[in-house]
Amino acid sequence: MGKQPPGGEVPAPSSPVAPWLFSGSIGVLAGVLFFGIATRVSLANDIDIVARAGISRVLRGGIPDLVDTFLLIVLTFAAYAAALRALWLGFRHAFASVAAGIVLCSLAMLPAMPLTSPDAVHLAADVRTFWLHGKWPADSSGTPDKVDDPVANEVRVYRSNPSGYGPLAYVIGGAALPFVGDSFRANLVGQKVIAGLFLLGTALAAGIIARRFGSNPAFTAGIIGLNPMMLWQYPGDGHNDSLMAFFGVVALGLATLPGWRMRAGAALSGLASALCKYALLIAAPLLAAYWFPRWRLAVAGTAAGLGMMLLLAYAFDVAPVRNGTLGPATAVAPSNPWGVIADLFSLSGTGRNRMVFFGYVIALGILAAVAARHSLATGRDLARAVALVMGLFLFAAFPGFLPWYLIWFLPFAAIGGDRRQLWWAAGWSAAAFLPILALNWQISINRAWNIPEPVRWSVVLAWVLTLLAAWLGPRLTPGAPARPVRAASRPRGARSRAGVTAPGPARRG
Repeated sequence: MGKQPPGGEVPAPSSPVAPWLFSGSIGVLAGVLFFGIATRVSLANDIDIVARAGISRVLRGGIPDLVDTFLLIVLTFAAYAAALRALWLGFRHAFASVAAGIVLCSLAMLPAMPLTSPDAVHLAADVRTFWLHGKWPADSSGTPDKVDDPVANEVRVYRSNPSGYGPLAYVIGGAALPFVGDSFRANLVGQKVIAGLFLLGTALAAGIIARRFGSNPAFTAGIIGLNPMMLWQYPGDGHNDSLMAFFGVVALGLATLPGWRMRAGAALSGLASALCKYALLIAAPLLAAYWFPRWRLAVAGTAAGLGMMLLLAYAFDVAPVRNGTLGPATAVAPSNPWGVIADLFSLSGTGRNRMVFFGYVIALGILAAVAARHSLATGRDLARAVALVMGLFLFAAFPGFLPWYLIWFLPFAAIGGDRRQLWWAAGWSAAAFLPILALNWQISINRAWNIPEPVRWSVVLAWVLTLLAAWLGPRLTPGAPARPVRAASRPRGARSRAGVTAPGPARRG
C-alpha cells in the first residue's frame, strides 16, 4: 500500500474492485443468512419448538442437515472475509456502507427462531414482568411460572428460574413493548431487534473510536457487526450482551479523551454497562491504571485483593447478592475446556464449584498481571489491554463461557487493532460454531460417524483451531488496513487531544 505520509493520512485507494467486492460479499452474507438459515428455521414454526430453541429442533434430517448448516456457516465466513478484505483496501463511503451492510444482514436474521439458546424467550417474558407486572425478574417471585402473562406462559426452559441481567437491560428491553402487543412471537422479535440495534451501535461506536486512534473505522466496525457469530447470536438469537458491550465501548472512548468531564462520562457509561450485565467489571480496573499510571501497581494489587475477597465471600456463603444473576457466573458450560474436564472427571456439586472458584482466581491473576505490566501509554494500548483481559478470561479462565460472550472481547480487539488479537477473535468466532453444531447434532454424529462424546471433541478442536489462527494469521497478513482520506493534518497537539497520540501529562492523574 505504499509508505504513509507523516500525518497518517493515505491517498485514496487505487483499486476500483473494493466497493464491488464489498457489495457482492454483503449480498452473499445476507442471502445465506436469510435463505439458508432464517427462513428454514423461522419463527413460523410451532410455538413450543420456538420456545425451546435449537436449530436441530427444526432441521431434523440428521447428518445431511448438519453438513448443510456447516457449509452455510463456512460460506458466511468466506463472505465475511471478503468484505473485510474490501474494507482493508478501503473505498469511499466505506463507513456508511458498513452500517448499511450490518442493518441488511441483521434484518436477514430477524425471521429466525432462537438458534442456540432460549435465553431471549425468557428475556421477553422478564421485560414484561418488569414493566407490566411490577415484579423483579431476578428474584424468585418474578419467575415466569409465577407470572400470569401471555408471554411468560409460553416460557418452557428455565421456567422456574429467575433472570440473570441487570436492571438497565430490562429498562431498555421495554422499548419494544409499545410495538409488540401480547404476541409471543412479536415480543421475541422485539428483543431481537433491540439486540441487533445495539450490535450496530457497538460496531459504529468502535469504528468512531478507531478513527480517533488513527485506524480504519469501516474495517473496525465491519469486524464486529458483520461477524457471522455476532449476527447469529444477536439479531438471530436475541441475546442482550450487545447492550453491555455498547456501553463498555462508549466508556472506553470517553475514558481516552482529556478532562475530568470525559472521565465522569466514562464512569457513567461503565456503570450503565454493568447495570445491563456485569461481565466487563473484570476489566474496569484497567481504566484506573490508565488514568493513574503512577499508581498502577497499587491498582493491580487492590483489584486482585478485592476480587479475592468477593470470591471468598461467595465461597463461604456470605456474599450479599443472592439472585439469578449469579447463575451464569457460577455455571460450568459444556462448550469450553472446563466443561470437558468436568465431564472427564465426572465432577458435580462441590467439584464444579471449586472449578469455578479456581477459574476466577486465574482471572484475577490475569487482570493483575495486565494492569501491572501492559503498556497503557495510549488509548489504543488501553483497548488492547481490555481485549487481552477479556479474551484470556473467556478463553482460559471462565467455566461458564458460551459463544455469544465473544462480544465481551471482539469490540476491544477490533479497536486495538493488534493483528494477533484480531486473528484470535475472528478465528475463535468461526471455531466456536463447532461446539454449537455438536451440541445440536451430537446423537446423529455419534450414530453416523461413531464419534463418542462429539461435544467434547468439538471443544478441543475449536480451541486448537483458535490458537492456530492466532499464531498463523498475523504471519499471513502483514501491514495495516488503508485509512480514509482526511481533509488535512491537524497540529500535533490537536491530535493528542483527539486521543491519537499518547495522553499528555496534564490529562493523566
